[in-house]
Amino acid sequence: MFKKLGRYILASVLTVSLLAACSGKSGVEPVNTESPKPQESTKPQESTKPQEPVEITIMHYNGVWSEEQTAQVFAEPIMKKYPNIKVKAIGFKGKPVDEELAELAVTGNLPDLIMTTAGLGFDTTIRQYKGEYDLSPLIQQYNYDLDQLDPAALQVVRNLSTNKELYSLPIYMSPNTLYYNKAIFEKFGVAFPKESMTWDDVYDLTKKLTRKENDVQYRGLMISGFHLMRLNQVSQKMFDSTGEKVAFDTPEYKNYLKDIFRIYDLPGYDMDQVGQGANLDLFLKDQTVAMLDAGMLLDEQALADLGDQWDFTSFPSLKDKAGVGYQPYPFVISMFNSSKHKEEAFQAMAYLTSAEFQTEATKQGKLLPVLKDKSIVASFGQDSAFYKGKNVGALLPKQFSPVPDEPSSEYTGIAQTELMNIFVSAVHGRMELNTAFREATERANKQIQEMKAAKGTQ
Repeated sequence: MFKKLGRYILASVLTVSLLAACSGKSGVEPVNTESPKPQESTKPQESTKPQEPVEITIMHYNGVWSEEQTAQVFAEPIMKKYPNIKVKAIGFKGKPVDEELAELAVTGNLPDLIMTTAGLGFDTTIRQYKGEYDLSPLIQQYNYDLDQLDPAALQVVRNLSTNKELYSLPIYMSPNTLYYNKAIFEKFGVAFPKESMTWDDVYDLTKKLTRKENDVQYRGLMISGFHLMRLNQVSQKMFDSTGEKVAFDTPEYKNYLKDIFRIYDLPGYDMDQVGQGANLDLFLKDQTVAMLDAGMLLDEQALADLGDQWDFTSFPSLKDKAGVGYQPYPFVISMFNSSKHKEEAFQAMAYLTSAEFQTEATKQGKLLPVLKDKSIVASFGQDSAFYKGKNVGALLPKQFSPVPDEPSSEYTGIAQTELMNIFVSAVHGRMELNTAFREATERANKQIQEMKAAKGTQ
């Protein structure tokens, strides 16, 4: 099971929120590795070079985004803003996006820009192909204002580096909400979920909705394991102070999980009979799940079978942390160091993270903004009939859980995999939680030592 888990996690990330070496120097020596101070203007300065036509490519590393979506939402607005920049969209063509990226790497055609999750997505793209490029010189050159961005999302991006480089910019937020099926609530005579629920409230609601009728098993709630474990509301660090031993086996973290995992002890939650990653199908197709932590925006096509019988409600919080959701999990946009048009690519990045673009895309219901100005969230979907009457204010929490100040390292992937092993072992395998933590800790630390030993022999 564990050998297959890494691929499962990648698939989960690509569908949730549902998930040849190209080394070389960047070509621009950083003038300062410190992040620049906020500037007054958020608009990039125009380059003094002649505006010659160039072509750049942009890829969305997400298994549910088509090339047409990437072109419509991102490429076309860039070309409208900068007529001299032709933008070719690269997206999902029916095969796994990691395979598509691998083919591009083999032919030496890695994209100029790529949008990924800030965790596993970044690791399996930019980091895997040694494509890191520090944006700091371009941030200074174009007077880009980092202070316009949500500070929590920016911290996630900063944690991708260990030496204060800035490899990415946050481009949009993953939702931090629960979807719910009105029809199931009505079927069982249960009131729709209220705002500002605690996990105790959700547990009580789940008990009322989890039942078997006419040989059909209904469940009150399904949770994204990756988001629960990695973006937990207690801001658990993964490593100790050395960064070379995992340290996620803490009483606070385990008590947090026990409080949520009791849902899986309810009659009807035989998770060993439920396929891993089946949450979406159970909610959208089977329509046997009342509430869903999807971890991503579900578009009109995905929700078509539910008609208008769905809405959002706020994500549950801990009793002593009212209104505090998961840690932020932004998608980020990064530039491969192999790009031959770095200035134009950065202009595109700057525009896609500007208030101008973010406000318009938010109104259209295309994305959740990453800007510090939270008033923009209230306009989500106002230009889209699809979101008319929906509780869009519940898409993001009143406050995110803090992001641990813990830079990403070569061991981060090991720790993330073992967090998911804990979830699968405890929820699907019915393993006692303390045992799941102990075994995951032992496996992770053994793998880290093996990696260190292998480096020593190179």
